[in-house]
Amino acid sequence: MEVMMKELGEIITGNTPSKKTEAFWSSEDICFIKPDIIADDGINEIVDSNEYISENARKKARIVGKNSIFITCIGSIGKIGIASDGEYAFNQQINAIIPNDRVQPKYLAYNLLFNKPRFVAIANAPVVPIINKSQFGEFTVNIETDIDRQCEIVDVLDKFTQIIQQRNKEISALDELIKARFVEMFGDPVSNSHELPEATLPELGEFGRGVSKHRPRNDPRLLGGEYPLVQTGDVANASLYIMSYNSTYSELGLKQSKMWSKGTLCITIAANIAKTAILEFDACFPDSVVGFIANEKTNNIFIHYWFSFFQAILESQAPESAQKNINLKILSELKVIVPEKEKQNEFVDFVDQVNKSKFINQLLQKMELYMSRYNRESEIKQKKCF
Repeated sequence: MEVMMKELGEIITGNTPSKKTEAFWSSEDICFIKPDIIADDGINEIVDSNEYISENARKKARIVGKNSIFITCIGSIGKIGIASDGEYAFNQQINAIIPNDRVQPKYLAYNLLFNKPRFVAIANAPVVPIINKSQFGEFTVNIETDIDRQCEIVDVLDKFTQIIQQRNKEISALDELIKARFVEMFGDPVSNSHELPEATLPELGEFGRGVSKHRPRNDPRLLGGEYPLVQTGDVANASLYIMSYNSTYSELGLKQSKMWSKGTLCITIAANIAKTAILEFDACFPDSVVGFIANEKTNNIFIHYWFSFFQAILESQAPESAQKNINLKILSELKVIVPEKEKQNEFVDFVDQVNKSKFINQLLQKMELYMSRYNRESEIKQKKCF
């Protein structure tokens, strides 16, 4: 049955109590949820936070309780969380829905998760992708009307999720192995403990913001052609390489933008701060993304992993209004360590070997999911026979 989101519960857009009022942030009474608390994949059970508001801010905040569902609607679109016990305030980058009795909360969360590509597709914006409250409320989903059947579906999907989580842990361990190897070879890049030569990004290659002179949401003629349009969420959701995209430019869209070549390192500077990934195809991107193409002194894979040590620092320093952002000047003044090119190439070879292991893990994960689904379907068929 197809229904609109506003038919399945109360929708609330978050806000941020004034940071200028110290009393609002003076004690850890109520969890304050921002997009960085919600992981990119799966359904995140929200238990606590890295930021809190006090009871003094209760009347100024938007607060929900257990089984409320969070979905990020600015910047990195479609990350899903579900509230555990307690109360939770949340910022303006998140919409929450308090499910009514027509839908089991976790079933709705899974439904939203599987519809993430559709959310991303309607959140077109040249600077920061956004879905407003009205769009979210009118978004349609297909639901199973029987609550007991919804619960059965949740049980099956939970088993799939456990398989995915286990494989993701193994993949994350491989990512940490790469970072450990980086430190072993080059020292701590933040303090430059090996006292290596340093240079700025403009000194190390072509460096500049993406271009989009007009907002696609204000002129649909810019969209729907054959030219890939990579946005901040596409970069944030990628690992080392950007393998897919959710929007395209038309010929008219291309004329008011710029095409960057395959191999360009993309760096986000709005909503998702200092997330990086490398294009696997030629693409355009808006000015919320910076492009970098390394010269002979370095390479983009090395720079990608160098950024991984600075991402949290840059994000914490970014001013926050409707969404966090940093400017090109901040990036252009960063001091990048520049080891001997031979050493950088040795590190890149190590990354390639580890990525082969990650690829095998991802294939195994897909096989296990397929077998779990097959086994479940077999069980259902057997039950029907008796």
